[in-house]
Amino acid sequence: MQITNFFRRFWPILVIVAAAAGVYFFNLHNPLFWDDDDWIINNAFVHDITWDNVKFWFTHNTLAGVGLKSNYYRPFLFFTYAINYVISGIQPLSWHLVSNLIHIANAILVFFLLKRFDFGSSNSLEVQPRGFLRLNLGTLTAFLTALVFTIHPLQTEAVTYIAGRGDSLVVLFMLLALILFIKSKDSPSKSWIYKTASLISMVVGILSRETGIIFPFLLLVCYVAFISVDKFWTSTKKALREAWLYFAVVVIYGILRLTVLNFQNTLNFYAAPNLYSENLWYRMLTFVHVLVDYLRLLLVPTGLHMERSMTVHTSPFQWPVWLGVLIVAGLVWLIWYQYKKGNKEYRVWLFGVGWFFIGLGPVSGIAPINAVLYEHWLYLPMIGAWFIVVFYLAKALNYLKLKSLKAPYIILVAALVVYFSLFGYQAVKRNILWGKPIEFFQDILKYEPQSARVNNNLGNLYFNQGDRAKALEYYRQSAEVEDIFPQPHFNIGGILQTQGDIFGAIKEYEKAIEIDPSFHYSYQNLLALYAGQGNLTKAIEYADILKQLRPNDPRVYYNSALIYLALNDRKAVIENLNRGLEVVGRDSEAEELIKQLLERMK
Repeated sequence: MQITNFFRRFWPILVIVAAAAGVYFFNLHNPLFWDDDDWIINNAFVHDITWDNVKFWFTHNTLAGVGLKSNYYRPFLFFTYAINYVISGIQPLSWHLVSNLIHIANAILVFFLLKRFDFGSSNSLEVQPRGFLRLNLGTLTAFLTALVFTIHPLQTEAVTYIAGRGDSLVVLFMLLALILFIKSKDSPSKSWIYKTASLISMVVGILSRETGIIFPFLLLVCYVAFISVDKFWTSTKKALREAWLYFAVVVIYGILRLTVLNFQNTLNFYAAPNLYSENLWYRMLTFVHVLVDYLRLLLVPTGLHMERSMTVHTSPFQWPVWLGVLIVAGLVWLIWYQYKKGNKEYRVWLFGVGWFFIGLGPVSGIAPINAVLYEHWLYLPMIGAWFIVVFYLAKALNYLKLKSLKAPYIILVAALVVYFSLFGYQAVKRNILWGKPIEFFQDILKYEPQSARVNNNLGNLYFNQGDRAKALEYYRQSAEVEDIFPQPHFNIGGILQTQGDIFGAIKEYEKAIEIDPSFHYSYQNLLALYAGQGNLTKAIEYADILKQLRPNDPRVYYNSALIYLALNDRKAVIENLNRGLEVVGRDSEAEELIKQLLERMK
C-alpha cells in the first residue's frame, strides 16, 4: 500500500526521470570534442581542484588556461569541470552523467515551480482529479511542460555538449532561486533564510553563465503573473520592491564585468566592425526573423544543427521580419486585451510570453554577441513558450472529459503521445550523432557549407586520425570561405612544416598572426623554425613577443634562455631562467628543465 501511495503521488516525477534516462542514455559514451578541447582537455587549470586553480577561475576568462582571450567568465562552471576531471580525467561517462543529472534536476524543478501556480482557469472547464493517475489542470500543465522540456530535441545542444553545460547549470540555480523566493513568501518566520539562500543561488547561477543576470526579471514576471493577487501596476511595484536586492547584485556584477573582469569586449563580441555589430536597429530586426525560426523549431524541431548563418535585415518589411513583428504585436495586444476584460488567463500569457522573451533577452542582439541563432539559447525560454501551449492542451483534455466526448479525447491523447514520442526519437538521434564527431560536422556542412569553424574542426579530426591530405583539404576550405580566423592558417602551416615546406609554413604562420596578432601558437612555431635555421635575431624577436602574450608561461622563458645560450649571452640566460622559475607553478617538467640548465650555467 505504501508503494502504491508513493507511486500515485510521485508518478509524474518518475515519468520525467524515465523519459530523460531513455533519451540521454545514448550520450553517455560520447567523446569530448569541439570547444571541450580548449575549455577542458587542454586546460590544465581544470585538471585539479587547488587554491591556485580556484583563484585562476575567479580572475581569468574561460580561455585563459590555454593562453587565449574570450568574453566569457564562468568560474563555477569550471569548478564542475574540475570535479569531473578529478573523477575520471577525460573519460566521458562521468561528464555526461553530471550534465544529464543537471538536466533532469531542472525538469523536476520546472514541474514543482509550475505546480505551485494558480492558473486562473474557470472551474467549469476543469474536471476534478479522480482515479489513480488523474491530475488537475495546474498539475497536468506543470507535468506536460516539464516533460516537453525534458525530451525536446533542441535541448541536446545544451545537455550533450559538455562545453554547453553552462546553459543547464545557470537554469538550475535560477529555478532554485525562484522556488526559494516563493518559499520565503510561504514562511514569513523564515523569510530571511529562504531569501538569503535564493540570493546565493542566483549568484552561483551568474558565476555559471553570464545569462544569470536575467533572474530578477524572471522573478518579476512570476510575481506579477502568479504570486501577487493585485492589479498589474500594483503587483509590478510590489515585485520591484521584492527584487531590488537581486537587481543590486546584477548591477555590481555588471560593473565588475565592465572593469576588472572585462577580459576582451564584454559588450561587443566582434573584433572588427560590421553591419550587424554597429547598428542596434538592424540587430533587432534580425532578431525578429530569428524569433520566427525559434517558434518553428519549438513546434517542428527538424533540420537541427549548430553554426547557423543568418541574413542581417535592414527593414521591417523584409520577409519574415514583418511576420515576426506581427507576432510580437499580437502577443502584446492579446495580453492587454485579456487583462482589460478581466480574464484571469491573461496571467498565463503574461508568464509564458514574459518568460520566453526574458530568456532570449541576452541573445536578442541588444549586445552584439558571437552568433545570431543557436538552438541551446532556447533551453530556458522553451519553458515559457510550451507552458502556454500545454495549458490549452490540458484545458482541451479537461473539456473533452467533462463533456464525456470519449472518441475526441482518445484521439487527442493518442496524437499527443505520437507527437511527443517524435520529440524523444529526434532527441535520441541527436544524441547518437553527437557521439560521432566527423559525421556531426559533416551533417552541419549540409546546411552551412561555408562555415569556417566547422571546416576547420573537421580538418582537425581528420588530422588526428592521420589523414593529413583530407585535413589539409578542409583547412584550405575554411581559410577560403571566411578568412577571419587564424586557426586554419596555423593548421595549414603545421602540415606544410611536416612536409618540409618551411617557406610555405612560415607564410601561413605569419598570415595567422596578421589575422590575430595575439595568436601565440604561431609565434611559438616561428620561434622554433627561425632558431632551427640559425636566425637567432628573428627567434629572439618572437620570443620577446611571446613573453608579452604569455608572461606566466615558464616554457616561454626556457626557450628564450636556450636562444640566448646559443648567442653566449650568459646574463640573459640566467635572467630568463630565474623568471621562468618565478612563474613555473605546477609545471614540474618545465621546472626540472630550467633547474638543469641553471645547474649547467653554474
